Amino acid sequence: MFSLKRISFVGIALFMMVMLYGCGNSGQEAQGENSPPAVKSEPVATNSSETRTIKDAKGDVEIPVNPVRIADVSGSTEELLVLGYKPVITGNTDMANSLEITPILKKELPNVTPVGWFQTEVNLEAISAASPDLILAGPTQEKIYDQLNMIAPTVRVPYGFNAFRERFAFVAEVLDKKTEMDEWLKAYDQRAQQLHDQITKITKEETFAVIEATEKEIRIYSRTGIADMIFNDLGLLIAPGTPEPDPWGGKVTSLEALSTFNPDHIILLSDNDRNVLDQSKVWSSLKAVKSKNIYRMTSRQNYNEAFFALGKEALLEQIAEQINEHINK
Repeated sequence: MFSLKRISFVGIALFMMVMLYGCGNSGQEAQGENSPPAVKSEPVATNSSETRTIKDAKGDVEIPVNPVRIADVSGSTEELLVLGYKPVITGNTDMANSLEITPILKKELPNVTPVGWFQTEVNLEAISAASPDLILAGPTQEKIYDQLNMIAPTVRVPYGFNAFRERFAFVAEVLDKKTEMDEWLKAYDQRAQQLHDQITKITKEETFAVIEATEKEIRIYSRTGIADMIFNDLGLLIAPGTPEPDPWGGKVTSLEALSTFNPDHIILLSDNDRNVLDQSKVWSSLKAVKSKNIYRMTSRQNYNEAFFALGKEALLEQIAEQINEHINK
């Protein structure tokens, strides 16, 4: 019997780092080829059950031309929604509660329940009961690929959640929806450029940092998640002295190390007011803190939203709104 396991938020956040390490390496290897693995389409029927053959990392897979019951355990549920599909199964769970889907998906898929976080164990019985006609599985589902493939044709998505654009491109090509993906990315990038122009009109050459603070430690991010949105999507300047990240995109650091790191603006990720920055003289001495250029987000927002299409879209507006409201006072 397969069952959902409740994982504490702290445990999930730590596990997320481990998975980012592994997925980051595999993503870098894939990116070294400059494009997703080839997806070859070969129609083999002409009726309502028309199928085509695509090639993924496991070889040839015969899939429906027009799937209507997609089970997604690859972390691509939001991208599927953008492409016009409503999955019947998702593995995109809330980082604060692994028994629930993310708040964004609750609005879009109110009748869909999760089958476990896509980075961990998933409930095969629940997937089978949903009678999917196509399953999307991620790199961490390798051990159960054969079991999934017995339920429905299963495509292995070779990119983890931290390789957003590569993963999106692969899924869009599998489903022959590249035009829809290109339109979404074009609109997203144009909006990011507009917000970049609004912000930098005031901040000019001022620098930014993304810091996550818990009750036990500090992490400085320069890649993945919100950091990727700040420094790549919005194109804001990264503060000199930002430590070289570990493969998961951040670096655990000390309070003392903050003294050599003095950004003009800080995006602070914290899920409550109790963290190691409290009562810290080093923290209080930072330029951004003195100038009150602190923009608060939560770790939950980072992990739930910053790696996926609809979340990125919403979070981009929230981040820019906070910064713009503050700098235009």
